[in-house]
Amino acid sequence: MFTQVGSRLEYFVEEKTKADKILDARGWSCPWCILKAESLLRLMEPGKILEVLVTDPQIITDLPSVLRLSNDQMIKVDEQQEFCRLYVRRGPN
Repeated sequence: MFTQVGSRLEYFVEEKTKADKILDARGWSCPWCILKAESLLRLMEPGKILEVLVTDPQIITDLPSVLRLSNDQMIKVDEQQEFCRLYVRRGPN
């Protein structure tokens, strides 16, 4: 589902060597990950990238649903062996 991100945005994230902020939520359950990610995104400027490290696979399906309520957008999911890296772009206010 997330591999269908527009090539322009994928290229942007791949070229960026460091996210603007990183949330290490490994070991946290899905609801806490989402709440913390939302909180950090509200503090970020539009266009900035939040990288979220997670071990709970449920967040991969739940976070996009929550982001639909805001202008923020998940732009990439990078699945590692023991955790996932989620990249979320802060939308316009």
